[in-house]
Amino acid sequence: MDLLKDNWQVVLGTVVALGGAAYIPFVRGLLVKGAKVCLSEAFLKEMFLSLADKYVKSTKTKLDDAWLGQLKKKL
Repeated sequence: MDLLKDNWQVVLGTVVALGGAAYIPFVRGLLVKGAKVCLSEAFLKEMFLSLADKYVKSTKTKLDDAWLGQLKKKL
């Protein structure tokens, strides 16, 4: 929430710019295609595994290393 409070002008400008660009057919097509890619199963799976890998590397325990290894084998 602090991020939005501190940077509300940047967030509002981004929303307005994307909303305004959506009126241009070519840009609207790019935005829709980009949203579909970001919501695809393969993208979400890779994002989750990347974040989990970073988390596991930051801890000192070995149990989460084994858990992540088994998860990667199943996926």
